[in-house]
Amino acid sequence: MTVLNQQQTNDLFCDIESRLLGASLVILEYLNNLKPACSELGQIEWRYRLSGFLEGLSLTGHIDSLYLESLASMLFARDVKSREVRPGRAHAFSIDIITDQSKVYRFDVPSTNPLDAYAQLTKRTAYNAIPGIEAIEVYAGFRKDRVKEAQPLRVFAKSELIYSNP
Repeated sequence: MTVLNQQQTNDLFCDIESRLLGASLVILEYLNNLKPACSELGQIEWRYRLSGFLEGLSLTGHIDSLYLESLASMLFARDVKSREVRPGRAHAFSIDIITDQSKVYRFDVPSTNPLDAYAQLTKRTAYNAIPGIEAIEVYAGFRKDRVKEAQPLRVFAKSELIYSNP
């Protein structure tokens, strides 16, 4: 989420106020009450409150819905830093889950190393729904890039499994 400073927030609220069509004093006072304090600027709650209020104003014809869409994309835009490469997801791994019914479930998991790839997989709902897991094999690269002769980088035996469904 992009963090706005106090001046940017004040400019935003002035812009919103200038775009209100036929707004009563009550609407302007309520809009003013939605302004976040300096300590709240980094929080998302005020953005949701403002967005909900403006959606209501859009429904009543007090503000243009196209402006509201552009405003929402600005309010909830991801920070440039969060779009950068994430070191924790820098490497591609594919994981085969072998079950006691001889079924194999395959997943692609970006992570830092084979152990982290398995740990990331355990957070997925799909993993937790697989019954009777016997072993986990972690391979380098995603499934589409794996050759038939590929050997797993790491094999987790049944005794090493975490969060497995019996």
